[in-house]
Amino acid sequence: MRCLRQILCLVAVLSASTLSAQRPELNTQAAVDQHVSDALAADKASGELAELARKLGLRGSFTFDLTVGDKGRTVTVFPIESTIENVEHRNRLKDQLLATGFPFKLNKKKRFKTRQTLVFP
Repeated sequence: MRCLRQILCLVAVLSASTLSAQRPELNTQAAVDQHVSDALAADKASGELAELARKLGLRGSFTFDLTVGDKGRTVTVFPIESTIENVEHRNRLKDQLLATGFPFKLNKKKRFKTRQTLVFP
């Protein structure tokens, strides 16, 4: 009986932590724009984008359309304008953005497109 109670308590704790760790579900374009912008700014400051920029010595700006799919995955990255002169560096940046996931989810089969600009000093 005591063992059963401990197992039930463990299951309850694990269930509560799983529910609290779920990603928010976004339904509006403005919310997606804001979350994508915040996530990219954080990644550029101290994430994989920061590491790539430091490694390649990126300088300039990169404007692109980014499409986010239903599980927060980046579906497409379409470059609009760039002052980064090296084409290989632009392609590596685009590939890194394509591999980026975001900490939210959308309704099933829903996609949002957002235009973003990254500036590398």
